Amino acid sequence: MDHRNHGVSRVLKRVLSAGVFLAIASQAQASAVAPHRAVYDLQLLRATQSANVGSVSGRMAYEVSGSECDGWTVSFRLVNRFDYKEGSPRLFDTQSSSWETGDGKEMTYSEKEFVDNKQEGEKRVSVVRAEKGSVGEVSITLPQEKKTSISAETIFPMRHQLRLMEAAAKGETRDVSLVYDGSDAEKTVRAISTIGKKVNAGEGKKDKDNAQAAPLQSLPSWPVTIGYYSTEDDNSETPLYQINFDMYENGVSNSLVMDYGNFALSGKLAHLELLKAETCQ
Repeated sequence: MDHRNHGVSRVLKRVLSAGVFLAIASQAQASAVAPHRAVYDLQLLRATQSANVGSVSGRMAYEVSGSECDGWTVSFRLVNRFDYKEGSPRLFDTQSSSWETGDGKEMTYSEKEFVDNKQEGEKRVSVVRAEKGSVGEVSITLPQEKKTSISAETIFPMRHQLRLMEAAAKGETRDVSLVYDGSDAEKTVRAISTIGKKVNAGEGKKDKDNAQAAPLQSLPSWPVTIGYYSTEDDNSETPLYQINFDMYENGVSNSLVMDYGNFALSGKLAHLELLKAETCQ
């Protein structure tokens, strides 16, 4: 399987979860979540000669539900076609589901990948901490059974997004976190996030011609850039990849750009459905 497309899947999941938790800009309601279902159309934004990418077309569906009491569930599916300058076109289909407890103690992740309608890979990962903030014991059952661990300071994706939400609410502009999401099985990434100046409702010019984005026009947003760095090379100044997006107050992300250096993809909101929020009992 082309490793570049697998990276696209990881980036899309991370960028979308990064927008989920900016449901409100208030520390008093920092645990609020805006469940929603969103579909994005993807296309090639740019490519260098060395990328060997002629065009990319695809669609991605993303849904988040749950609460901090019962945990969050995220479902994701990405289907896209890569047309190469040299070689045959390929159809990639990545499907995943994750669940994470609100206290950050446990997480499960499963993923299936298909290439030209044939299954090429499968992952199943679970992480359990004895207590919040302790070392996490990682159990991998697929593609092969093994055990490893993540450091005490490593957080799961939803906790990372709550941290970003709180930073935005405080007017902070930078966050550095170690994040483990299961998609790379044993690997943790260092996420360096930059949060731009708040854009008040009505001030932004983006998405005004997109009917699906109409509900977002009455909400403020923040431009966000996240660079993901390998934890295996602390001296690296170049991210594995970088994402840019607008993070709206209700938790929806839009105006996505996934930059791999030699090529980049853009994502446009094609469908948005806000789901019923669950409350803690």
